[in-house]
Amino acid sequence: MPASLSSILTSCPACRAGGSRPAMTVSGHAFRRCTACRSLFLEQPPDAVADQYEGERYFVDAGFGPPGSGAFHGYRDYLADRREITEKFEQVLGHLERLVAPGRLLDVGAGPGFLVAAARDRGWEAAGVDLNAWAAAYARDELGADVRHGSLADAGLSDGELDAVSMLDLVEHVGDPRSLLAEAARVLRPGGALAILTPDAGSPVSRALGARWPEVQRPPEHIVLFSVEGLASALEDNGFEPEGWHSIGKRSTLETLLEDVSPAAPAAAGLLRPALRGRALGQLTFELDPRTKFCLYAVRREGPIRDSRPRAAPPRLPRRPEAVRSTERAVLEELETLAGARRLGDWMFEQFADAARGRVVEVGAGIGTFSDRLLQAGVAELVQIEPEAGCAGVLERRYAGDPRVSLVREELPDSPTLARRAGEFDLVLCQNVLEHIEDHAGAVAAMAAALRAGGLLALLVPAHPGLFGPLDRAYGHHRRYTPRMLRGLVEQAGLEVERLQHFNALGIPGWWLKNRAGSREIGPLSLRAYELAVAGWRPLERRLRPPVGLSLIVRARRPGLA
Repeated sequence: MPASLSSILTSCPACRAGGSRPAMTVSGHAFRRCTACRSLFLEQPPDAVADQYEGERYFVDAGFGPPGSGAFHGYRDYLADRREITEKFEQVLGHLERLVAPGRLLDVGAGPGFLVAAARDRGWEAAGVDLNAWAAAYARDELGADVRHGSLADAGLSDGELDAVSMLDLVEHVGDPRSLLAEAARVLRPGGALAILTPDAGSPVSRALGARWPEVQRPPEHIVLFSVEGLASALEDNGFEPEGWHSIGKRSTLETLLEDVSPAAPAAAGLLRPALRGRALGQLTFELDPRTKFCLYAVRREGPIRDSRPRAAPPRLPRRPEAVRSTERAVLEELETLAGARRLGDWMFEQFADAARGRVVEVGAGIGTFSDRLLQAGVAELVQIEPEAGCAGVLERRYAGDPRVSLVREELPDSPTLARRAGEFDLVLCQNVLEHIEDHAGAVAAMAAALRAGGLLALLVPAHPGLFGPLDRAYGHHRRYTPRMLRGLVEQAGLEVERLQHFNALGIPGWWLKNRAGSREIGPLSLRAYELAVAGWRPLERRLRPPVGLSLIVRARRPGLA
């Protein structure tokens, strides 16, 4: 698709700085890099782009090929990755819900409607628009999602009509992204939230790859590739207050991921392609986050959009708004990271899954990672106890429409709900919470009193006091436990120990190394590496039952028959 503009664009479409330099030429299309914000943009963007995105073939293309083949466009099979894509979108929605309660949301560039469907299921009044008529029809017919054919400008929305707007994998395709952001600001109410997911042209990996970076191998499909600073600048100029950002990876099959990275390593991709294509190995799922894509969140300011005047340099936006994380913030961020660790979550839940029935209390429900598993297992009633404001807000929005779930913002041991409903519950589940409670003996006694005769208390706590270090302090731990300490607590509360064991020996080396380094967070990269190892380690630990572990698990019952 040849460019049709006669003049070369040199000022940055992101931050409006006038300084830029030639960066690379790919398939006859020249990119420039802004010297102020490091964003990349085409010197001669196309006049029209809509016809690039027409038809089913954009999303499902059996002929999708590597760069230079003429078929490196769109997706090999977007529909086949629905579960993995929806997981990513759920993460984005979770962050949005910390900025604004679910209300009216529009997903711009909605494609086949995966985010719209996920938002609807979380309680949003969600709709979408997309330039691809086939995708909009698929969303309506297959998912029952309200996605319409057209653009944001075609949606006919009034000023301030929406509570949230999402633009995921969209702005890099737009020739005039600042006008798009201005329109988003117009239709959002003051205080409404915007989420933008896009490639990161300023990341060390993307800059090191240069012309081999897959995102620049797609001109003129990709027109403006933002840095974090460049996008923050454009948002500030168009009525938004940037709140923070995070990198985001991709979970997909090995076959799809190989094609994604093939521009960076074409020779290796050529060797591996025959071993993966059409074979079982190629269908194994894997998560990759080279830090070359980010999601940025912003809130619509009060008042008019500021005038757009050239600036010398864009603002620097920190990864987190706070200079120093509070304990509450650290816990919330780690819960969000852990929510993506499916293998670890399944392994933890496996220890108590047989007891997930009837009336259940979840002490320290966090953001619902294990609440979902409990509900899927078929519990009749779930009482969530969660005192942290950030977590409780997520839970309120996430389970507002589920009559089985009730949330109380109480702390143990002084929980009026547990005192009022003593002897009613079949299961009390408390994972990685007891160590945060100063009066842990009182907390265990309160949980034990809530159980019916024959009811089960299930506790998971950090083990080995010798491992206590900076990570524990960052997460607000008062202590780590020995088997003798834990047994004493539950027996003192009048319960009979059914099983007491160490759990997760695999996690000990990583925790020890993090503490030695003085780290204050586990971090997504470390957790992804751990997730890969869990697949092989889990069956081994189940069989060998090693005498050490990062955690301790106890199952203890209240004496008597139901």
